[in-house]
Amino acid sequence: MDSFRKVVTFGSLALILAGCRESKVSFYRVPKEQDPTLAASAPDNSAQAGPAAGGSMSDTAVPTAAGPSLTWSAPATWTAKPATAMRKGSYAVPGAGGEAGDLSITAFPGAVGGLIANVNRWRGQVQLPPLADADLAAAVTTVPENGLQVTVVDFSAPGGAKRILGAIVPFGDSCWFFKLTGSSALITSAKPGFLDFLKTIKASGQAAAEPSSAAPAPAGGAAMADTAVPTSSGAGLAWTAPSGWTAKPASAMRKGSYALAGAGGDAGDLSITAFPGDVGGLLANVNRWRGQVQLPPLGDAELAGAVTSPSQGGLQLTLVDAASPDGSKRILGAIVPLGDSTWFFKLTGTDALVASSKPAFVAFLRTVRPAGP
Repeated sequence: MDSFRKVVTFGSLALILAGCRESKVSFYRVPKEQDPTLAASAPDNSAQAGPAAGGSMSDTAVPTAAGPSLTWSAPATWTAKPATAMRKGSYAVPGAGGEAGDLSITAFPGAVGGLIANVNRWRGQVQLPPLADADLAAAVTTVPENGLQVTVVDFSAPGGAKRILGAIVPFGDSCWFFKLTGSSALITSAKPGFLDFLKTIKASGQAAAEPSSAAPAPAGGAAMADTAVPTSSGAGLAWTAPSGWTAKPASAMRKGSYALAGAGGDAGDLSITAFPGDVGGLLANVNRWRGQVQLPPLGDAELAGAVTSPSQGGLQLTLVDAASPDGSKRILGAIVPLGDSTWFFKLTGTDALVASSKPAFVAFLRTVRPAGP
C-alpha cells in the first residue's frame, strides 16, 4: 500500500496477507522486536558494518512514529519495564503462579499494511490462519475511546499455550499497537484490566473523556432497565435501574451503562460487564479494582475483611468499596458469578459522589436477577 513505508526488519519476519482474490497475495515486512532482556546482555555491535555489508541487523535503526503521541495510565499491578528503541512502553502483567504476561506498546509510520494485515500478523504469531477481508468484521471489535478508534483483537493458539490480546489504534500519520502476550489463562485473568487500560489511552495533552450524563438512550429508544443480556454460556442477568440514572448505549464491552449525577455537576459512571470463567478469581478481581484507585493489593488472608458477600435471589454477590487516598476516585462494585461467567457491576466517581449514590446502588443490586420469562 502507498501509505506503508518499507523498513529493514529485525529477524526478517514475513507477514502473509490472504485477500479475497486468491490470485493475488501481498507480502509485508514489519519490525520484529528483540527481547529486552536479550538486548540488555547483547554485545555492542555498533562498530560493525550494516546489513548491506553483512553486519548484524540487530543494530539497524528502525523508523518509529514521530510527532504527536499517545498517553495512557497503566494499572498499579502492572510493572513498568524499560522502554526500548522499538517500544514506546513496556509492562509485565502478573498472572497466577508467578506467570507474567508481556505488554508492549509500539508505533510506526503509516498504516503498516492496513488493518487486516496487522490482524493477520498477530494471528500468525499464535499459529492461526489468516483471515480474508469478508471475515474481518466478525473477528474484531472497534470502539471509540477519547476520540480514537480502538480495534481490539483476541487470538489464542491451538491448545492455549500462547494468546494475544491487543488493540490497534490509528493516530495521525501513524499506527499504534498495544499487545498483551501470555498464556490463555493469564490473558483471561488480565483481560478486564486490559480493557479498562484501553479506556485511558488519549492524545498527549488531552483529558480523557468524562462520562456524559446527557448520553442518549440505546438505539430504538429501549431502556436498559429490565433488559436481559445473554452471555456466551446461556442466559444472562436482568436488573431495574433507578429512575435518576441516565441510560447510555451498551457497547461491545458493556452489557449496560449509566451516568449518575452528583452535586455540582459531578458525574459517575456505572458499567455492567460480563466475561467467561472466573476472570482470575475473586482476589484478582478485587485487587484489580483496588489498583485502579491506587491501593495496594490484598493478600488471601485479608480478603474476607475487605468485602461483603450477601446473597440475592439465588445469586452470590461480592461487594467492594475502595477509594483512592486523596478521594479523587472511588469504586463501588459487585462481582457476581453466573454459570460459566462472571458479571461486574462497577460504579466509578469521586469519593463524594459514590458516597451519596451508595444507597441507590445497593438498592439497585437487590433488583439484579437471572434473566428469564
